[in-house]
Amino acid sequence: MNLQLDEKALEQRQELPSARAAEGLPALEATETAHRFGDGLVGVVTRPLGAASKVGVVLLNAGLTRHTGPFRVHVDLARMLAAQGFAVLRFDQSGLGDSALPGKAAGERRHRETDAAMRLLAQEAGVERFVLCGLCSGADDAFHVGASDPRIAGAILLDGVAYPTPGFWVRHALPRLLDFGKVLRFLLSRRNAGPSLADFRDWPARADARRMLAEMVERDARLLFVFTGGAYHYFNHRSQLTACLGRAAASPQVRLEFWREYDHTFFLRKHRRVLLARIGAWMRSEFGAVGSH
Repeated sequence: MNLQLDEKALEQRQELPSARAAEGLPALEATETAHRFGDGLVGVVTRPLGAASKVGVVLLNAGLTRHTGPFRVHVDLARMLAAQGFAVLRFDQSGLGDSALPGKAAGERRHRETDAAMRLLAQEAGVERFVLCGLCSGADDAFHVGASDPRIAGAILLDGVAYPTPGFWVRHALPRLLDFGKVLRFLLSRRNAGPSLADFRDWPARADARRMLAEMVERDARLLFVFTGGAYHYFNHRSQLTACLGRAAASPQVRLEFWREYDHTFFLRKHRRVLLARIGAWMRSEFGAVGSH
């Protein structure tokens, strides 16, 4: 259920430590305030209790999921990063969650709304550069905006852009050729083809994606690619990233994790813990102590 928050409630709402204590929850190592900003957008800023890094994080919607993320992973991620000194904004893009329906075309909307989110985080926490983080369609948005905006210091792409390669098809097809049932189902599916991957994702042409990644690496942006078993229909081995996105994918600025046994939305709590630990370690490694960058 989506709750339309009234404007008064959104003005600098702060979670009270006493309320958490009354519910038996551990003390929050951050402050959280809800905001209405931009063209009817709604989001929550999570700030460290002490000094904040000049690098902040913007969490983008995963598909149709609200700003809390699948299984509240965005809430946990924001609080974990704030405890490490990074301010975080998780917000609903227009037409999702608590934000109003979009009033302009999608292509322009993606950049305009992310710009508004970054301006809000800069205003609230003194952030100067940004890391965009998204799962699935959120990763697609992070890749597009990250390639075009010099304020983007990095991107965390969960089941993000990649393209099948000859190596992918060998690994994908060979086991299936030995299974008569799978071969038959494949042939039957060709007669009634359903939606393809391209119908759900917003990837640039492969040549453009290679150029975009090379340009981000050239300006020293840092990227963390994480692929799960949920991406196995288009990504099935580690060397595929360089094979499809070029030499820039093998540069020191790019890190890759391939967790085949994990599902697309990190359903299991133990998998979400690993994800949060990896992102936290990557943020500390790439963007250092509070006050740096």
